Amino acid sequence: MPTLHILGAGTPSPMPERWGTAFALEVGEDVVMIDCGPAATLKLVRAGFRPTDVEWLFFTHHHSDHTVDLPALLLTRWDHCTGGEPPLRIVGPPPTMEMAEKLFGPEGAFADDIRARSEHPASHRCHTDRGGSLPRPEPEPEAYQAGPGLTVEAVEWTATCAEVEHVDPWLTSLAWRFDWERGSVCFTGDTSSHAPVVELAADVGTLVANVPLRQERLHPDLATCIYGTLDAAQVARDAGVDRLVLVHLTQSLVNERDEALAEMAQVYDGEVILGEELMPIDL
Repeated sequence: MPTLHILGAGTPSPMPERWGTAFALEVGEDVVMIDCGPAATLKLVRAGFRPTDVEWLFFTHHHSDHTVDLPALLLTRWDHCTGGEPPLRIVGPPPTMEMAEKLFGPEGAFADDIRARSEHPASHRCHTDRGGSLPRPEPEPEAYQAGPGLTVEAVEWTATCAEVEHVDPWLTSLAWRFDWERGSVCFTGDTSSHAPVVELAADVGTLVANVPLRQERLHPDLATCIYGTLDAAQVARDAGVDRLVLVHLTQSLVNERDEALAEMAQVYDGEVILGEELMPIDL
């Protein structure tokens, strides 16, 4: 059964229970990551996966709490590849391609590390002990820039996106929807948008919404770029989704969960889950 694994259910502020945003979507033989926030690679392993299981990574936007663990994921994945694995495919809004080049290109931030691991005899030994052969290839991620109208078709799933409002014009932000033979899930990312998400998420099985705060605690400045609890409930109702999962949680929302859920039930009558890190959700 397809399963959503919540890896990061928090905000940029680290707390013992949650930090940053990241998900692993398990569909058939594929493990697809959506966002790659702090410690996402470690949490992926704690959820029972290996970095080499991941072939696709989709970004909603390029705030660091959604992207900062990309070097750890890609370099750990590459270090444990033995040969024949496809490159990591990274899909997201601008500047996804520039980010990949600045991190992993010939003059990138990790060029010296990559060169050492590719050429030093000790690294050759580690690589061959894992089953690899020499010469050891350098990592060559495939980075793609996404926007409205893009469709990514894999063997068992399809991904589509919509542009949403968050911190325009500084960052472009996307919501992502994934469909397979008998199911679907949509990720809002960080956004204040209603209409684009309602259209993208129409009749989706599960809507994963980034909701840091109870509606009454959402300052007007914050309301221009993120959802409150009632925003998410309205979008879920208008899109006709079966289930709503809240992530990107602050401690204040967790502390007021009963009040928030009661208020949301006046707007949306479907199932509502407050996401926890390492929580699996059958889709």
